[in-house]
Amino acid sequence: MARIVFGIMGDAHGHLSQALYLARELPEHEFLFLGGGTVLELKSHGYNVEELPMPATLYHRNRVDVAKTMINTAKVLSAGRRVIQRLMEIYRSFDPALVLTAYEFFSPLAARRLDLPSLSVDNHHTLTHCRYPRPRHQRLNRLMTLTPMRWMFSWTDRDLISSFYQFPPRNPARTEVFPPLQPRGIRELTPSEGDHVLVYQTSATFHRLLEALEARPDRFVVYGLGARPPLKNCVFKGFSREGFLADLASCRYFITNGGHNAVAEALFLGKPVLSFPIHLAYEQFFNAWMVSRLGYGEYSLETHPGPELLVYFEKRLDDYRTRIKTGNFWGNEVIAARVREIIDGRPGGPRTG
Repeated sequence: MARIVFGIMGDAHGHLSQALYLARELPEHEFLFLGGGTVLELKSHGYNVEELPMPATLYHRNRVDVAKTMINTAKVLSAGRRVIQRLMEIYRSFDPALVLTAYEFFSPLAARRLDLPSLSVDNHHTLTHCRYPRPRHQRLNRLMTLTPMRWMFSWTDRDLISSFYQFPPRNPARTEVFPPLQPRGIRELTPSEGDHVLVYQTSATFHRLLEALEARPDRFVVYGLGARPPLKNCVFKGFSREGFLADLASCRYFITNGGHNAVAEALFLGKPVLSFPIHLAYEQFFNAWMVSRLGYGEYSLETHPGPELLVYFEKRLDDYRTRIKTGNFWGNEVIAARVREIIDGRPGGPRTG
């Protein structure tokens, strides 16, 4: 058994989910989780958690609120020295064999101070550590996203990229690429085509989407906007991992923003994806762009989408389903095996997929 520190960005459930999926593949090891926001939910499940300040991304009307995000980040970073000193004390007491991070800022910096091995596990580092096609019409968005990524989130010794699209790493000695981490329970589900379309909103600010949904004859099950009374053909549900996956397995198709985890789960279950990425969130845009490029669905940057977009999308559902069948969307065992090799000091060979 080894002790592992796992720092997690907790401004949404995506990074938290990735960390939990990996931790559950490594039950022989002891984990100490670090982070803020959603990470604190782990306390109620019996996990050891140390709270950290969080340079979160903030949203308004389905776009990144750049000013508030920058102010929040500056506030958090101003306390950086105290946070890192506190983490170093935690590390000395816990004595970890490895520091993992799911896009958390402080944990790898403290690891470097103590010469502890550190490893990132996420899909974001595709954008900084891999060779991939670049959509030209998003140059400014890409620059605004990748500059802080390179400065704030690239301090680990190695990187394991978990993604539904796999591109070759720039430096295979440091970076390895795998299919996505998934919740284990998803394998127990039997996909079917029910009478509803599933909608999930990472940020509860895209209310104009509801107008397009209400104009269609379909039944929509909506997560991310909170539980509330039904609105015409829309049923709103509070967050439930089990309920969400059940509704995803039985839906006709999936409407979401551009969060990687939700898209990967839909693809594993064979569901076409219609993505409305949050504006100015380049990682979300790239996920959505890859959904379209790989033929798994479509994306739209419309801020006020009309029902005709859904009509167009539904005409191509069979084509999307056929393309999805060609993908590999399960990386749990191979990623867990790679982490075990690193803990045991076995470098292994560079891998992709």
